[in-house]
Amino acid sequence: MKKITSLLLTLILVLSLVACSSNQDTKTKEETTTGNERHKVKIGLIGSDSVVWKHVADVVKDKGVDLEIVYFDSYPLPNKALDSGDIDLNAFQHHIYLDKEVEQFGYKIEAVGDTSFAPLGIYSETIKSLDELEDGQTVAIPDDVTNGGRALKLLEAAGLIKVDEDAGVLPTVADVKENPKNLKLLEISASNIPATLAENQIAVINSGIAVDAGYQPGEDTVFLEEAVKGENPYINLIAARTEDKDKEWLKIILDAYFTPETKAIIEEDSKGASHPVW
Repeated sequence: MKKITSLLLTLILVLSLVACSSNQDTKTKEETTTGNERHKVKIGLIGSDSVVWKHVADVVKDKGVDLEIVYFDSYPLPNKALDSGDIDLNAFQHHIYLDKEVEQFGYKIEAVGDTSFAPLGIYSETIKSLDELEDGQTVAIPDDVTNGGRALKLLEAAGLIKVDEDAGVLPTVADVKENPKNLKLLEISASNIPATLAENQIAVINSGIAVDAGYQPGEDTVFLEEAVKGENPYINLIAARTEDKDKEWLKIILDAYFTPETKAIIEEDSKGASHPVW
């Protein structure tokens, strides 16, 4: 009888241990697939640093998203990388640029949020007014279609050239109809433009690249694109693949970005180069 009782007790103990183990396995699996699930996301930027996106990365880390920042040095690269799946988001361009690349290359990507307006500027290290600009100067402008066209429109607004009205918002160098100062328009990669100011009086530089190079929009510009909130066609954006626009990890990132804290960081870090639009 004692042996039977001992066997029964042993059996009960074994079954209890199996049940506990099963419950623990279930709990571990649930934690892995819900509360502890993590998303690894790569975002592509132009430049060499981003205080803003480092802040966002810190915020979303506690919400299950590991956000890695990937830097590019040429405008055509981030959209190609996004469409191919090498990165998951990018934040470097305005709507006209995105629309043009989607049309040209058939990318399956789209805007998922508007961020800021970054005015294009005519910068100089040697002159304070365009009245001092000498004839025959070489003027570097971005070599991509949309920012190049935008630069030409800025030079026109500054009274330095005139472009064909039929060219619309995206003129090319071939559309320049009047050039009274005989300026030589040099199309090069946007990130290389600041270096041209060592030899030339002016250059047209994107705000983010200007700040990276040590310039301050409004202080080092001799002419600045008008920054009218919500009315300029060159509002910057965050882009994602169309297939990912409803993903939970994207919602987490956007919720972390569009906050008063992020807005304050943009205004302080950009030194006037970017104007948040939300």
